[in-house]
Amino acid sequence: MRSLRVRLAVWFTLSFLTVTVVFTVLTYHDLDLELRRKTFEREYNINPNWILHGSYSEEEVRAIMTQLLISSLTYSLPLVVVMLVVGYFVARKSLRPIVHLNQQLQAVSPRTLEQRVALPEADEQLRDLVRHLNDMLGRLQASFAEMSEYAAKVAHELRTPLTILRLKVDQAGQRIDPGLSEELQEELHRLAYVVDQSLLIAKAEQGRLLWQPESIDLAAMLVDLARDFHLLAAEEGRSMECRTPGTCRITMDPRYCRQIIHALLTNSLVHGRGAVRIRLRARGSMAWLMILNEVRPARSQNELTLGLGLRVVRALLSLQPGISFRQHHGVRYHATLMGFSGCEASGSASLIQFSKSDQIVI
Repeated sequence: MRSLRVRLAVWFTLSFLTVTVVFTVLTYHDLDLELRRKTFEREYNINPNWILHGSYSEEEVRAIMTQLLISSLTYSLPLVVVMLVVGYFVARKSLRPIVHLNQQLQAVSPRTLEQRVALPEADEQLRDLVRHLNDMLGRLQASFAEMSEYAAKVAHELRTPLTILRLKVDQAGQRIDPGLSEELQEELHRLAYVVDQSLLIAKAEQGRLLWQPESIDLAAMLVDLARDFHLLAAEEGRSMECRTPGTCRITMDPRYCRQIIHALLTNSLVHGRGAVRIRLRARGSMAWLMILNEVRPARSQNELTLGLGLRVVRALLSLQPGISFRQHHGVRYHATLMGFSGCEASGSASLIQFSKSDQIVI
């Protein structure tokens, strides 16, 4: 579909071309009638008193009309091209407020809903549009704040009864069947995890998390987490590989950095299959972390999760500048890529492979 400015330019040019064609046709028809119907009078050069009366011949009429068409095309076609260019620039200038408005709307995010759009030199119709958009942003801001506040309150209120339930199950362990007690503990642990993650997301989206950035070795953290997650992968008969440089220091809050990587590795185990490959590469002052795994076939409705892990990752990364995050979901493989700026890496790359038999090969 052509852009609006191109369509306006074409419409402007076609309007000019239509007017030109209609004017030429009417002129041609009227002149043709005049030349064929009326006579002419000419003064003779030798004697001014002699006047010749006559009419145009058929050949003369055709020659005159042909010359008229040639002249019309000669002057009209360049004008059509000029009108096309003029129409494009006029349309571009007319749509400039819309472009400016789109740029302002693209800058609005869940954390910047208090921003409002403005077009100082807009027409009355555009001013109405800006007013309606600002009203909508105000309603979204209020609704988003209410939802975040409500989610935070609900998550906070649920933590206490869940803790009490876990303590009661522990105290009643001797009176409850061991299998049932273990199942209850597992379900309570899962509920507590959902509550804690929901509370973390709400705090992050509200900007209430206290960040304490410091210099950390991302390579060492990856190896440590990969060793822990290998135990979970081994239960499914899967292996894990981790390739990192000797050291890779970045500036970030270690708690939330560990939680982000923890959530990504959990996602690769829950939604993937086969070996999990972790790659950390450094080039200059940039470091790139990639987590790659095979795509698991479509899961049933009973196996679907809430997707809290990725929400936590995006909520935490929104508070940390200098980190890029993107995912690629292919036919066979799923890749997660994170970029860290301002890193300091040293040492050659080494591959640590956690095999299915719990052996570590360097």
